[in-house]
Amino acid sequence: MSDRTKTALILSMTALFMFSPLAMSIFWRPIPLFQNLGFERGLFAPPLAWVLAMVVAIAYVFYTMRVIPLVLTKQKEISLFKLVGILAALVGGIVEEVFFRRWLMDMLMARDVGLILQIIISGFAFGLAHTAWILFKGDIKFTFPAILSTSILGILLAIIYLMGGRNLGPCIFAHAIINLIIEPWLMLSSVSGKWRHSTKTSG
Repeated sequence: MSDRTKTALILSMTALFMFSPLAMSIFWRPIPLFQNLGFERGLFAPPLAWVLAMVVAIAYVFYTMRVIPLVLTKQKEISLFKLVGILAALVGGIVEEVFFRRWLMDMLMARDVGLILQIIISGFAFGLAHTAWILFKGDIKFTFPAILSTSILGILLAIIYLMGGRNLGPCIFAHAIINLIIEPWLMLSSVSGKWRHSTKTSG
């Protein structure tokens, strides 16, 4: 099985798993966590939260392109593989923000955990969840930088969540923009193990 096929299967299964609660909330019985995501008229977050969301998204995309050249070199490709990545990115941007920001941070708030700890816990949980596959592959030298960079992104998204008055809109927007640009290439670089290769990947 080629690296692209493996990556497409991983992204498809992940998207299907994540889409299930979202679909349930839309088509069957509304799930409170997935209601009022911050895009309804009259429920928008303050402008500063949206500006910060855009800045964070742009900064993280450029950082990823610099450290993983494959992400940059594949931007012009148009393929079914890229479409799978886009679909997974859109679903992931919503579901992950609902979990790591709304559910986790609001649960911590309900237990009287301070704002700083809410931000740190949310950020590092986000980082660890997104880098577990590196540990499974045994790419130890990439583990710490990946955990650190992804945790910092999670911390910034947590700050945006609070700046927006616990409104998910800006967080989902930033997360979706990042995913739309770097996926499926980031996952492909992980599956192939060719982090530094800027042109060819197997499959």
